Amino acid sequence: MDYCSQMKDSVQYIEENLDSKISLEALAEKAHLSKYYYHRLFSRIMGESVTKYINRRRMEKASEELVQTAQPIIELALKYQYGSQEAFSRAFMRIYGMTPGKYRKSYMGGRGGDVTKSNYYFNKIMDMAA
Repeated sequence: MDYCSQMKDSVQYIEENLDSKISLEALAEKAHLSKYYYHRLFSRIMGESVTKYINRRRMEKASEELVQTAQPIIELALKYQYGSQEAFSRAFMRIYGMTPGKYRKSYMGGRGGDVTKSNYYFNKIMDMAA
């Protein structure tokens, strides 16, 4: 079985649906694997759990949009599946060490490119599947 291809398809699906609800069950079903095996396989190949990957990617996308758009923070929070602006702000603070509002202000003035993070694991899986 071509697990790399399955993970490539999963990662692509996740990337295309970061602003939607994504469940482990749905991902496993798309890969035609049990959710337990899928979770182990994803973690082994990607280097982190499905949930951590999705949450990290959502936060990276939200941080990019914070500096590249004027979209209100509450809209970004809801877009990326956080239940409230407060929940989003707490998660953001844990990762970036500042509130989303301060982050946005600190990157204003054309420095948005500094925020774009290389996605090592995404590139790794794409290279493996190629």
